[in-house]
Amino acid sequence: MRTPLLRRFGRPRRSTAPAGRRRSRLTPAALAAALAFVVVAALAPSSAHAADPTRYKLVNVRTGLRADVIWGQTASYTGVFLWPDNTSLSQQYELLDSGNGYFRIKALHSGQCLMLDWRAGTYSNGTAVIQYPYCDAGYAPSEWRTSWVGHTCPTQCFPMTMVIKNRATGRCLDANAPSGTPGEQAVLQQWDCIPSDDYWNTANQSWNLLQLNNFPPPPR
Repeated sequence: MRTPLLRRFGRPRRSTAPAGRRRSRLTPAALAAALAFVVVAALAPSSAHAADPTRYKLVNVRTGLRADVIWGQTASYTGVFLWPDNTSLSQQYELLDSGNGYFRIKALHSGQCLMLDWRAGTYSNGTAVIQYPYCDAGYAPSEWRTSWVGHTCPTQCFPMTMVIKNRATGRCLDANAPSGTPGEQAVLQQWDCIPSDDYWNTANQSWNLLQLNNFPPPPR
């Protein structure tokens, strides 16, 4: 019997707060130097890149609809669906690097990460994608990577469609649309990855990560 993925990966743990720091005393000279450093740092120009993380929208290419945490809710276990483009932070995400090409998808309105819902005990076709506070690296059901597929061809074809694969299962991020044409409120789930980009449900799995800010400066 195969070990359910729930047993392999378990439930995500909540991040723990760092332990408090011990107090230390400064000599008058050290205190003066520290205050001078703070003043200089305050006057120095701040970095917009450090203050504002690079933000992305997750766009369904075939429809132009965006992945949106349902009704902008901040509660754990809330699902994600497709919705028209707007300025809501529930449509904006930060990609957290997990190494080896994998990343976590952090919703900016809630600070929670998108992952497979483990509560059913197994990860199968149709397992929903939810938001949950655990965003640390190493939890495979919350880690994703991009991949490309092309047309069915007698010889090698140039890849045309970007899919997003889950690290735990190898299945792809999918909009639930049995007709193969997702519309508004199509809920995000995982499903077997399309073998080519002319497959019946290609539109359900066609994605683009649209970068919104922190573009590199133009060449001089």
